Amino acid sequence: MERPNYRALPEILEEMNKEGGFIASILARDDGLLMASAASPTTNREVFAAMSGIVAEPVERMRKELSLGELKDISIRFSEGKAVFRKIAAKGKQSLIIAAVMQRGVRYHSRAIGKATTKIRGVLGYS
Repeated sequence: MERPNYRALPEILEEMNKEGGFIASILARDDGLLMASAASPTTNREVFAAMSGIVAEPVERMRKELSLGELKDISIRFSEGKAVFRKIAAKGKQSLIIAAVMQRGVRYHSRAIGKATTKIRGVLGYS
């Protein structure tokens, strides 16, 4: 079995940032371990990744308890911007979270994140 090309992951995130107008983005395991990022040097990528895992856990629990179906994404709005988290899962494989931070004026983030998610799934062999 061929090993995934992990070097492609930051390139996918950079492309997503350009298309979506995002300030920063990361790909992390659901336990908060950073896998790839596309962010300025001033962004604490490890904290961003850890926060992604922390945010996703209670939302996943709520989804199960309330029988809300599959989670699309988590969007948190702040006075100066927004953070969006989307889970990438595959049966029998480690769940991942793709997260992006954007300024307040960015409205349409779903398409850029969706395209990046599809590419990441292909690189990692998630079906």
